[in-house]
Amino acid sequence: MTAKNAGVATETHSEPVFNIINYGAVDNPLVPSTDAFRRAIADCQKAGGGIVRVPAGQFLTGPIDMVDNLTLQVDRGAVVLFETNRDAYPDVTSRWEGLTETGPHPLLFANGLTNIAITGPGTFDGQGAIWWSNMDMAEHGNARPDRPIRRRPMLVQIKDCRGVRIEGPSFINAPFWTVHLLYSENLDVGNCKMINPPTSPNTDALNTDSCRHVVVHDCFADVGDDAFGIKSGRDEEGRKMNRPTEDVTYIRCHVAHGHSVCAIGSEESGGVRHVRFLDCDGDGTDNGIRIKSTRGRGGVVEDIVASNFHLRNVRNAVVLSLRYTQTPVEPFSERTPQFRDIHIDHVTAVNSGKCCVVEGLEECPIQNVTLSDLDLSGTNGVTCAYARDVTFRNVRIAAEKNLFVEDHSENVRRSHWKEITLVPAGR
Repeated sequence: MTAKNAGVATETHSEPVFNIINYGAVDNPLVPSTDAFRRAIADCQKAGGGIVRVPAGQFLTGPIDMVDNLTLQVDRGAVVLFETNRDAYPDVTSRWEGLTETGPHPLLFANGLTNIAITGPGTFDGQGAIWWSNMDMAEHGNARPDRPIRRRPMLVQIKDCRGVRIEGPSFINAPFWTVHLLYSENLDVGNCKMINPPTSPNTDALNTDSCRHVVVHDCFADVGDDAFGIKSGRDEEGRKMNRPTEDVTYIRCHVAHGHSVCAIGSEESGGVRHVRFLDCDGDGTDNGIRIKSTRGRGGVVEDIVASNFHLRNVRNAVVLSLRYTQTPVEPFSERTPQFRDIHIDHVTAVNSGKCCVVEGLEECPIQNVTLSDLDLSGTNGVTCAYARDVTFRNVRIAAEKNLFVEDHSENVRRSHWKEITLVPAGR
């Protein structure tokens, strides 16, 4: 394949390479290179695909729109900084926290594409601080008809795409979610870093949302919300859309600060199934493994496996809860979320707040859960409430109190169970 503009493109492994420097990009974080990015991508598209290369340096740009058959390569030492002017990001229609809404164009956007990649050891910097400081408090539940929520952009959104590879970059200072995989399939994300300050609001590291056939591996997160999450729409809209997330594996992911290492929900109304969380760890994370929902969501979460987790200094090691929010009891209906066929094994947790919580609803217990080969220590032990057919096998619990509390549950079995009562620190 030969580029149309032979003076700009070069050949590497039969793919033309379009270096943004050749299109006028300036290595200066204060001088916009937006047009250079757009011209390089346009020539790549005309050539039928290729590599748009960002060399070492600091390059300021507005939103970047991917095209089919494009590899966006950020070299070592390359930093792509995104403009912070809201006017640079025209509204698009997408899914925001589980609902279809309009909001600012993602900083790096792939929409309806095939065969794309984002590669290299460089960095994408969303310069989120100004977005966080200008955040409308309506985002925290105070929205009014005369004051709609002012959304912040995703750093990366992959929407309605097929055949996507993200390999190597760091994504930092996201205004909102860092990497959002939405309505897409056949995705591979590996060896990436997602880093945002612990105080940055809603800066989830990576959310897989109504997607199929996804592998996320060898990634690191230190963020202000959930690290590696799975979602599928919210409430009635999510149920009607009925686009489950399925066949997803997160493996060898590492988390420092965050609300959870691996999470499902609470927006899971379209259903979640066939998920594997493998060989992950967290230190200082609020939660280790967290699967959460609440009345009104509906949806079924099933066939979930979490295996070989190492956790330290987490608030809650394992949480399976249908009580994410406080709601009154109601009859079983399409609004009722369901958790079933969940299997967790080989988890160690040191110095946690709560070792394990399994809590369903009066009208819908959590069903068919196995927890095996667990070694958990912390302040509180295990709570099992409104659950049915739960098996604990080869479990060691060391806690200061509430080593095992069972409430309104059926067929809860414990074998090779060991309890150790810890003396609270300072006594």
